[in-house]
Amino acid sequence: MKKNKEYFTTGEFARIFGVKKQTLFHYDQCGIFRPDVTGENGYRYYSFAQLETFAVISMLRELDVSIAEIKEHMDRRSPESLISLLQSKRQQVDSKIAYLQWSKKYIETKIRTTQEGLSAPIGEIIFENAPDEFMVTTDYKGADDEKQIMEAVGDHFAFCHNLGLYSAYPIGAMIPASSVTKTGYKYDKFYTVVHPDELRQAGITDAAFDRGGNYIAIYDNQGYTNIHANCLKLLEYARAHGLTAGDHFYEDVILDDLATDGYYNYLVKLSVRVE
Repeated sequence: MKKNKEYFTTGEFARIFGVKKQTLFHYDQCGIFRPDVTGENGYRYYSFAQLETFAVISMLRELDVSIAEIKEHMDRRSPESLISLLQSKRQQVDSKIAYLQWSKKYIETKIRTTQEGLSAPIGEIIFENAPDEFMVTTDYKGADDEKQIMEAVGDHFAFCHNLGLYSAYPIGAMIPASSVTKTGYKYDKFYTVVHPDELRQAGITDAAFDRGGNYIAIYDNQGYTNIHANCLKLLEYARAHGLTAGDHFYEDVILDDLATDGYYNYLVKLSVRVE
């Protein structure tokens, strides 16, 4: 057969899509995409009408649709079959888009949090104005025992996931100011800050609302070692400056295993509302 200018060679067709010629050979052997014409010398030629077909097959492969599934459709192709196939993949695309959007939010939040950690004035008491926030909370009535606390954090994590919430913010802990004594303190809640859009998407209407305002805070880079001492420091600072401390301290991990080497090197922020 003499090559007609209306056809693409295998190399030309492959270059259009940025794939290797071997991909076209493989699809031919599998029976999901054959050349329009094969010459007596075995050369393959593709028509312009096949461009969209290959584009769709390539898209399906990028969505991890198996060659076997594509072949099943091509062997029994019909308009109805195509609609059914594409509709099923549209649902997968929607799920992937939602996941990628969450991933982007997570990355942006993690960058902001890590940047906060880099510039944190370790050991200094600072003033800050916090924005209004929504949060999902779970109560903790257990003992001041590391194992029980870790189990409760795991339960909180699972609770959020069961609600369909995958917040980019780390899990925080709340310490009642009334529980802070000269000898220790207790947790009474764990919380996850959630964006209002996430609440709407999950259909949650009873999330806790934390009113923004003035806070005093302190950063410490020795994990949870100095939480008790820092609670006392903040309370003493508030008293010395004529400030009234709020009902709870908020404990937030700013730099964790992703940014520091070891549990005892975490950067933890402790804050309390003041008026």
